[in-house]
Amino acid sequence: MNLVPRLPAQPPTETDLAERDRFQVLVRESLPSVRASAEAWRNGLAAFVTLIGAAVVIKGQTTTADLPPLWRLAVTVLIGGGLALAVTGLWHALAAQSGTRPLAVTLADIHREYGSVDGFEVAIAIRAERRLTLARRTVALALACLFIGTVLTWWAPAPQPGSPRMTHSSVTPAAR
Repeated sequence: MNLVPRLPAQPPTETDLAERDRFQVLVRESLPSVRASAEAWRNGLAAFVTLIGAAVVIKGQTTTADLPPLWRLAVTVLIGGGLALAVTGLWHALAAQSGTRPLAVTLADIHREYGSVDGFEVAIAIRAERRLTLARRTVALALACLFIGTVLTWWAPAPQPGSPRMTHSSVTPAAR
């Protein structure tokens, strides 16, 4: 099948040219826009992880010391998992903001794989946006875990009167 290029029936209109120019601006702004959004998410997540981490360190043991062992385990898994997921979300936001790996490519590589430098930047922006979406979903899951872990501390059964409280000082030196 031999296709011969043909001229269009009529030249592009002013609207066609304006649309092309607007699209070009959109393409050129896609990567900086995604990275700016990722930077804002990264900063917010860093503050969130710091705040939650500090709260867990300060209040963690006093909040869970009187819980029955299975409740304490559930709270620990949920809160610890929530923190781990929050840090993972922060990592993904950071990767979206700064890129995941250095790109050692030539202009010829870019033209061969992406068609143009604009196509290359759009591909990088798409990857960064996917990473940012993953960060958002991971943080949503982290929030759910942290919330459920906190609610479990509210609904856990009260300690039985006369039951020993588990503290670091109640563990015998031989058991340490």
